[in-house]
Amino acid sequence: MHWENQDDGQDPKEKINYKSTFRLITGLLLPEKRGFAAAFAWLLLSTAFNLLTPLIAKHIIDTAIPAADTRMLAVSVAALFLNSILFLVTNYFLRMRLVKTGQKIMTDLKKRMLAHMLALDLPFYAEFPVGRLNARVQADTSTLYALFTETTVNIFRDILMFIVTFGVMFYFSPKLTLLLCSVFPFVLVISSVFLRKSSTHFVTVRKLASEISGFLTEHLNAAGLLQTFNRERMTEDRLEDINKRKFDAELKAELMMIIFFMSIVIISPVSIAMILGVGGGWAIEGKMTIGTLVMFILYIDKLFEPVFSISEHVSIIQRSFSAGHRIHKILERKPAITDPPQPHFISSIKDGIEFRNVWMRYAADAPWVLKDVSFTLPRGKSLAIVGETGGGKTTVTNLLFKFYVPDKGRILVDGKDLADISLKSLRTSIGLVQQDIYLFPGTIMQNLKLMDDNIPDEMVHDAIRTVGLEAFFKKHGLNKHIADKGANLSAGEKQVIALARAMVLNQEVLVFDEATSHIDPYTERLINAAMQRLLRQKTMIVIAHRLSTIRNADNILLVSEGEIKESGTHDELLQKGGTYSKFYKLQFGEGAR
Repeated sequence: MHWENQDDGQDPKEKINYKSTFRLITGLLLPEKRGFAAAFAWLLLSTAFNLLTPLIAKHIIDTAIPAADTRMLAVSVAALFLNSILFLVTNYFLRMRLVKTGQKIMTDLKKRMLAHMLALDLPFYAEFPVGRLNARVQADTSTLYALFTETTVNIFRDILMFIVTFGVMFYFSPKLTLLLCSVFPFVLVISSVFLRKSSTHFVTVRKLASEISGFLTEHLNAAGLLQTFNRERMTEDRLEDINKRKFDAELKAELMMIIFFMSIVIISPVSIAMILGVGGGWAIEGKMTIGTLVMFILYIDKLFEPVFSISEHVSIIQRSFSAGHRIHKILERKPAITDPPQPHFISSIKDGIEFRNVWMRYAADAPWVLKDVSFTLPRGKSLAIVGETGGGKTTVTNLLFKFYVPDKGRILVDGKDLADISLKSLRTSIGLVQQDIYLFPGTIMQNLKLMDDNIPDEMVHDAIRTVGLEAFFKKHGLNKHIADKGANLSAGEKQVIALARAMVLNQEVLVFDEATSHIDPYTERLINAAMQRLLRQKTMIVIAHRLSTIRNADNILLVSEGEIKESGTHDELLQKGGTYSKFYKLQFGEGAR
């Protein structure tokens, strides 16, 4: 478990990087400029109809009523009603366009994040558990969606409405309009203080929301383990602790939001009082018509609606920029291992694989995992690697697949340095069957195809026949549904499926990393028989604790403490009477051959 007293590794006092986050948001908006242009067109119409209402009301009060013209009054009232209908219609089309465009942006962003994360190296996933990444992709993108659908275009509407309203009011009464300007410095000061003080709080809230999502993902996946060891109450207490920290952080953020909002709200009644006090006196003196005074009062809402709207959207803006900041930190992460500028592409392995004086450790201050390891695996031959747990066996696989790069030494494929070979072409040529098998929810057939419907069924059937697993897949039909993580299959059944899955792509080199661990004797014999067939057809690397798997390998390396202690065939190593011989006798008895 990773969550006790932990967050996502960020500084608790970290502030939003508005510059980089703004670049991210702008980059998301630009590809959808047509959608936002259409929304902007509907916005102009909606705003125009909204601003016409006070002008029509002024016309009714100052012209239609004093003229005692019932026809003019009826037409004016009908125009007022029609204007309201048109406002609702254009506002509907505006909202629908924003929703469609926002959904498109979020879909593309999630796809981009997934593609980027899948390109990152394994240390990234050690730093960011799956639960946290899930929160980044789901919760943070949802927060950004609110920015695109509720705020971005609306800000333009608010600015436009403010400018037009101010212009109309200034046209009819410059003095009264300038009098209202006295409240604007107060708004600017309050807004500036709020933005500066609230940034850290909103980052903290987003981090803790992500932590809760990750905590739930990880602990629900381990529900059986927690129940076995009676750790339900402990888990509840830990979640309560995270929830309390989020509650406290969100309470501070919301308290600041409420204070800010209330400070802005008070502007409206103050402004109306100023208009009624000063403008009412001018109306009594005949310097202003009653219709103009009513228009000013109606326009107060229009003038300060953008201010109120922005104050309401500040919370969305802050949360969205906080989410965008966190997304940007993922997207700016660069893979530690990338292709060179001019990579070498391989379509097959013609000669073989060579490790030449390879040294490896996982951190600069960590002990060496591999020390001066050298071996050659010719094409069509098999290599077995055995040894105690933690001796460095799996590290050989990690290096061969370029999950990591060696600190010293070289790895050669057909004489070409691994560092110069394209990652995609390398991993297309080499297949892997791991100890920890992951199966997707779906049918066995879908899993054998790695959920790729473009792979024809015949390739799957050929792979099954090649490894002689027809009987197994008659018992477990290809249409059988697999539960999440293969929960309805035994460990052995999952490993048989993984073995067949590795064969579907018909890769020339196969690597088996503890592929026969944790299985029953019957399944072990089944897999061993399949592997014996493969030994005659493929270039293979087999990492194993069960030595029965590798007796027929062309060469066996015994790796201990990161070094190759012994090498040779099965019979040669038994004759030497060294560590391999002792391991073998421990598993099969003193007289075993």
